[in-house]
Amino acid sequence: MARVKQKQNLEVSTDAFPELRNEDEDCAMKQKRSNQNAANRAKQEMGSKVGTKSIAQIAHELRNKETGEWPTTMQVWKATYQKADGTWSVPNGERVLSKLNEVAQSQQEKICSAAVPLVEHFALVLGKKANHSRGMGLRAINRVAEERLRLLAQVEAAEKHAATAQERVDAAEQRAVAMEDQVRKLDETNAQLQVEQQSQRDELNSQRRTVEGQATDVERMVQQKLDEQMAIYFSRFASSNGVSSSRSPSDDH
Repeated sequence: MARVKQKQNLEVSTDAFPELRNEDEDCAMKQKRSNQNAANRAKQEMGSKVGTKSIAQIAHELRNKETGEWPTTMQVWKATYQKADGTWSVPNGERVLSKLNEVAQSQQEKICSAAVPLVEHFALVLGKKANHSRGMGLRAINRVAEERLRLLAQVEAAEKHAATAQERVDAAEQRAVAMEDQVRKLDETNAQLQVEQQSQRDELNSQRRTVEGQATDVERMVQQKLDEQMAIYFSRFASSNGVSSSRSPSDDH
């Protein structure tokens, strides 16, 4: 009895010391918050196995460096939560993957028309909360990551636009080179035609001079023949007249 009584005497009444009561209440509140946080963490089925890497970083790493093509949401999900042996680092990994595949088929138009299709696809499966990650425990897809993905998409679009513009410039340059080559060939053809035409003109002039010379020779020969024939004719005529005049009228009687 004496020992029990001594123990009771050691107990301190919180009524006599209000500050102790406040400390006890604070401790209880802290313990309650700690228990609630532990319960919340237990509810979060997703736990990333990639450490501090964000979904945006993983998506960017999976992007095809040559074509610029982005990975699918399913590929990003598997890269984030599937282990090397094929098992999942989260209990609902396979279920979410199946849901992602299902939504990819049923909501294809909505996903493709979104500003950032990857974010929209995750949001349709994991849900949305204001100022919170996309879904339970998916810490990477928040506003900052979404903005990062949007900027990456804009960069990709700008790169594609620049590539398309460069292709147009290259095509225009090729057309210009082809046109210059055609013009050069036309100039060469025209020059060759001019040479051939000049050669033909020279040949025609030569033939004309030859024909004219031959015509002159023929004309001279004809004139010479005529002169010779006329001379013979006049000679015969003169001879005939001379014989006639030498005969007298008495010779006829």
